[in-house]
Amino acid sequence: MYLSSRTQGRLANLIITITEGEKKTEIARQVLAEQKMFEPYTAFRRLDQLRSGELTVADITDFLADNKIFPTQVQVEYLFRRLDLNHDGRITYPDFVKAILPKEDSRLRQIASLRDSYYIEVNMLLPTEVEWGLSRVLQQEVQNFNSITAAQEILTASVDFTSLDAFRCIDQLYIGYITIDSLQSFLRANGAKLTFDELQAFFRVVDSDEDGRITYSELLEAITFVPDYFQKERQIVNELRKSRERITQLEKEREVLDDLQRSRERVDDLRRSRERLEQYQDLQRSRERLEDLRKSRERLDDLRRSRERLNQLEELQKSRQRIEQFEELKKSRERQAQMDELRKSRERLDDLRRSRERLEQLEQERKNTEQLEELRKSRSRIEELQKQRRRIEELRTSQERLDALKRNREDLELRRSQERLNELKKSRERLEQIEALKQSREQQRALDELRQSRERLEQLRMSQNRIDQLENERKALQRSRQLEREIQYERQRSRERLERLELEAQLQRERERALEQEIVTQSKIVQSRIYDTPQRFY
Repeated sequence: MYLSSRTQGRLANLIITITEGEKKTEIARQVLAEQKMFEPYTAFRRLDQLRSGELTVADITDFLADNKIFPTQVQVEYLFRRLDLNHDGRITYPDFVKAILPKEDSRLRQIASLRDSYYIEVNMLLPTEVEWGLSRVLQQEVQNFNSITAAQEILTASVDFTSLDAFRCIDQLYIGYITIDSLQSFLRANGAKLTFDELQAFFRVVDSDEDGRITYSELLEAITFVPDYFQKERQIVNELRKSRERITQLEKEREVLDDLQRSRERVDDLRRSRERLEQYQDLQRSRERLEDLRKSRERLDDLRRSRERLNQLEELQKSRQRIEQFEELKKSRERQAQMDELRKSRERLDDLRRSRERLEQLEQERKNTEQLEELRKSRSRIEELQKQRRRIEELRTSQERLDALKRNREDLELRRSQERLNELKKSRERLEQIEALKQSREQQRALDELRQSRERLEQLRMSQNRIDQLENERKALQRSRQLEREIQYERQRSRERLERLELEAQLQRERERALEQEIVTQSKIVQSRIYDTPQRFY
């Protein structure tokens, strides 16, 4: 391999960051397109304060500053390059529309483009939702730039990294460009798995000419933000090659035209010779009346045959019209089936949204129940501690009563040993204080342990809730991806059906053209026979 496994992993990480950024930007585009007050031309006029018909770097920075977003000069230049899709140094309205509207959801793109525009004055803001959504799209592009530059720095810091080796690692078939299959095989070899939609998102960012292939110059600009300085020279060479091909085609066309002119001259000569022959034939008509009658009969037979062939041609034209009507009916039925499929997919998406809302409600109810259970357990523990304190106080009071009784008995029985008893009482009181201190310390330790266990339980519950939320989101995303795959599969099937029908129609047309050519050739043969009969008899 050209690069080490570690450098290849860093290259795969950069590809994943580019795809994730594009997916986030696509989500922001869809959120913006769902706003009812969003209309592309009005949004373009909001940025174009000078009404010049194109956007500049100053227009973009002013718009972001109005929305409290302050990017650096490098970030603004990257954002300008991302919006300038045709790389002509200007952001026109078609570039703006193509960059802002959703690229995966054709329904939202069509709805947003068909909305009516409304008037907006200079220095006037859009509605708050539209203003926030548009700024969110541009801010997401800036965030993508930050994440991509961080991944680029990690990749270019590798000792064995070169852009040409990176291109060769992905282009393992040595065909001179990168396809979706080669990119997917490279990512799988490095432990990364991306879906078809995510691979298409990466191609949207990197494939600037949208030909379904990533060249070396496009990959170089995506990996290092450095343009290919020889790209213009390559374009000039390609244009020169195309011009040479055009010159050769023109030369061939000139040769064909010369041949046509020669054939025309030959036809004119033939016509002149025919006229001379006709003059000569006029002199000999008296001798050849019988032959003319026979020839006239043959001509009549040929004319009848030609009439029959013309009738056949008319019938073929009628059948062709019927076939075209049948094709139009098929197309209308397929469009209706596609509309039904789109309606079904919309209903499925609505069901998914409702299920998401129900799951969120159930999760909130479960959280509330868990909090109530925790409160009940804490209350029961506090009640048990209070009971223990009461028992301790009762034991203390009973012990004090016993001590008082003992003292009375000892005073009555043994007055002499009062001093000793006082010393014993003092020692007992000290022991009781020590025991009380020990018990209070043990209770404090138990309370600290309970607090720590509560905090751990709360952390575990929060982590479990987060895990459940992530699993639910992952399942919903998988379902939506499955639906999108089904829709794409159905679209491919409809395209294949249309291609088959078009091929059948082309075959039918070719057959009809062949019949027409045969008829034309036969008519030419008939005419040649009509004009050549005098020469043969002569």
